Amino acid sequence: MSRVAVAGSGRRGPLGAWLILSSLLWTAGCSACPPTWVHELPVADGWRYASGSAAAVFVDADARNLALTRAARVLADELGLDVEARLAVVFVDERLFVEAVGVDGPLHDLDDLELVDVVVCKRRTWVLVRLARP
Repeated sequence: MSRVAVAGSGRRGPLGAWLILSSLLWTAGCSACPPTWVHELPVADGWRYASGSAAAVFVDADARNLALTRAARVLADELGLDVEARLAVVFVDERLFVEAVGVDGPLHDLDDLELVDVVVCKRRTWVLVRLARP
């Protein structure tokens, strides 16, 4: 008499159940990676949207802040701002702080930048920001 093993039949131990559950959660967690808004930014009256991303950072920096700065640079370019002297965005205490400096000094066009979404997936941080249109 021969026995044929059929996938899904028989009893699974705790390790087998854990492996199945963890693989399902991993698949579900990365199914929206990158986020859909990376390829098609939201459109809303009165708002400009931009996205930015950064891979895992191994220096004294934060991938989210780097991604925020990259998204702010996209908006600065759209607005025609020269921020080559300095542009930095940091997220502290649930608030965004923007430092933008042009050739003539500080710029305040990006001061009201808002963080809309953050997604961390596959060792990359994606951010979506918005800025009210003038």
